[in-house]
Amino acid sequence: MRRLSRDGWLAIGLFLLLALFTTISVVQQAEASLTDPPLASYSTQPQGSRALWLYLESQQLTLTDSAGSSFGVPSSVDLALVLEPTVAFTPGEWATLRGWVEEGGTLLLAGTTPATTSLAQELDVGYGLVPSADTAVSNQTPLLNAPALNEMAANAVYFLRPQRDDFVTLLANRVGNPVAIVFAEGDGRVILTTVTEPFSNEGLQTNGNPELVLNLLNTTPNLRGIWFDEWHHGVRPEADATLASNNWLQRTPGGRALLLALAIVFVGLLLRGRHFGRPVPLQKDIVRRAPLEYITGIANLSRRAGHRTAVLQHYHDRLKRDLGARYRLNPSLPDEEFINQLATYQPNLDTDALRQTLRRLSQTNVSESEMVQIVREATLFGKQ
Repeated sequence: MRRLSRDGWLAIGLFLLLALFTTISVVQQAEASLTDPPLASYSTQPQGSRALWLYLESQQLTLTDSAGSSFGVPSSVDLALVLEPTVAFTPGEWATLRGWVEEGGTLLLAGTTPATTSLAQELDVGYGLVPSADTAVSNQTPLLNAPALNEMAANAVYFLRPQRDDFVTLLANRVGNPVAIVFAEGDGRVILTTVTEPFSNEGLQTNGNPELVLNLLNTTPNLRGIWFDEWHHGVRPEADATLASNNWLQRTPGGRALLLALAIVFVGLLLRGRHFGRPVPLQKDIVRRAPLEYITGIANLSRRAGHRTAVLQHYHDRLKRDLGARYRLNPSLPDEEFINQLATYQPNLDTDALRQTLRRLSQTNVSESEMVQIVREATLFGKQ
């Protein structure tokens, strides 16, 4: 009996690997087909939201989950519900949704899936994990009072970390971290929350959760129509043919197996072939950056990091140094003592104006426009 060569064993091993990968893909797809996406409006499973659909219908609201051949928000709705999306938004889909919001629509984005957190990052909001003892949620604003919230049983495992200062906290956990916020986006608004239990079939049966859902929805002015985004739960009835033709390789076990087979063939050819030579780097001129580019870069990084308090403190110390240098006054003196000593050497000093300027430079929570105005006043005062 002839023994198999090294190449023969390699071929058998690659074939077994391909068969194993195909089997696992088929099993995973079969299991996934038995479970509906979380908070899908058509799902009657505990984590679905069919009960929410029926509940909102009983509130005389117009509902739709229409999905055409391409993603878009119907023109007849005021509120788009994006609940726990399981399919990531493409850049074009996000641009479409964001444009609709900026034209006056309201987006309610709820969940903690990767697709949800990536959209939150686009809106300058991050996520954090709540300690298990602090997941209880409480109302933080009188806006949530239609209908009255007499009790609240919702919990949130994650909290929000906004990198913006134009939001209003609607709900927070026990330590004060926001779990539901609202902020303006163009002419519209965005409601972002990590609380998902009240939207589910199971959670909607808990006392207080129906009222909480209505309160979140009623933050939308003149609410008439609501659209459930099932496109990002994978429901695309008029686009099945397009998906099958464009994404068959990525979305089916057979297509994935074919991709793996092609990868294995490439690896086999690479192992049997010759080694490539070393890459030869292309010649290029090394151009040194101008000093202004570094200064601009550092300034932009400081702006993104929100170092406004540090900037004000810098100009606060600099103003005192400039004013006291002529008389050799110690700039580290307390502001009031520094002003009194400076006034003894400079009788015409406007002490009230200086005191007000130093007080404004000592603020810790200012916007960027306020910071620029304060620094401008301090600079003009130092030149007097």
